[in-house]
Amino acid sequence: MRIGIQGFKPERLKQLRLSADMTQTELAEKLECAAGNISKWEKGDSCPSAQSFNRLCEIFFTTEKWLLEAPVQGHKTNPSFYRSQVSTHKSSWEIGRVRLNWLEEISYKLQEALEFPPVDIPLFEGDDARLIDDSDIERLATNFREKWGLGNGPIKDVVHTLEKSGVIVARDEIGYVKMDGISKWSLVDNRPYVLLAADKAAPVRNRFDAAHELGHIVLHSKISNEQYLSHYDLIERQAHRFASAFLMPAESFSHEVSYATLDTFHSMKPRWNVSIASMIKRCIDLELVSPDAGIRLWKARSARGWVKSEPLDDSIPFEQPKLLSRSVQMLVENKILSKDQLRNELGLPTARLERLCNLPKDYFSTSSKDRVLDLRLRTSSSRTSNSTPANGHQKVLHFPKKSS
Repeated sequence: MRIGIQGFKPERLKQLRLSADMTQTELAEKLECAAGNISKWEKGDSCPSAQSFNRLCEIFFTTEKWLLEAPVQGHKTNPSFYRSQVSTHKSSWEIGRVRLNWLEEISYKLQEALEFPPVDIPLFEGDDARLIDDSDIERLATNFREKWGLGNGPIKDVVHTLEKSGVIVARDEIGYVKMDGISKWSLVDNRPYVLLAADKAAPVRNRFDAAHELGHIVLHSKISNEQYLSHYDLIERQAHRFASAFLMPAESFSHEVSYATLDTFHSMKPRWNVSIASMIKRCIDLELVSPDAGIRLWKARSARGWVKSEPLDDSIPFEQPKLLSRSVQMLVENKILSKDQLRNELGLPTARLERLCNLPKDYFSTSSKDRVLDLRLRTSSSRTSNSTPANGHQKVLHFPKKSS
């Protein structure tokens, strides 16, 4: 029989520790207990005492209710796609995965009271990435632009475009600059989720990351986790090609590249809001330059010192997700829940909750009046879901009924 706080959820503790990039030994030192205790708690072999339980809430700034509530999760899982450099530490993947799951949980709970934009993303029907060729990718990117009415020119705001089409997007600092983003198609609410790493300094690269994750959602939502791991490089190249085609349509982009030089790309950057590096790669993919000319462009870019940062990076703002921040503010402003009640229901560490929802720092202790996106309060209690909430019931966020 387990002793200690009954109902304690081991998955919650592991999520908190991994998100904080903390080892079991480091957490044990903060709790002034043996590292073996942390291992037993995470395995479910025992539960923390009341004193240790309260200390966990203090260390991670989370609520007691949340630590006793099982994570919202689907009956099965789809693969999570990680956009990162080869040398990225494994910890960054674990942090990204936990934060993406938290994003999914926040969204699911908020959808108990709010009607989010419907998902409007046609998917590639195949379940074998090896059968997807470049012509398929170019065609799908073109079809998306047509479906969403984006025309053939630069996309004004990629993140807002994704949110309007039903994608839940967040930006958060992972702690590793070589991690770019992570995404998945959730089986909890049949909705895609994208988490962009906010550690990177260049807004145009963050914007490309958003398009890259859209590529995964479109092309790879039906593939298995085993195939993703087996063909990681191929699948990442496909998502990269989709992002390039989505942001720089072949016909219109080619028309503007009268002469492929760094100065030409420099002049085009403020209009297209893409990096000079991505423009060079796009020209190579479209065979606007020969392989030798492409090599010369890469060398010239390096010679100018544009590898780590490029001109005009500071003049282009980061694109900000707005859906979740507006959702939280709408519930508070309409007096559905107070900030304290909402924070208690969502439960996550306060600072992380504010970051994932793109809320101002200390939002839950100050006022906020940001108004964006057209959302409606849910008028029907029914919705489709494949989730398994903590209490076994459909409702997971308890909204008080307003008097008529």
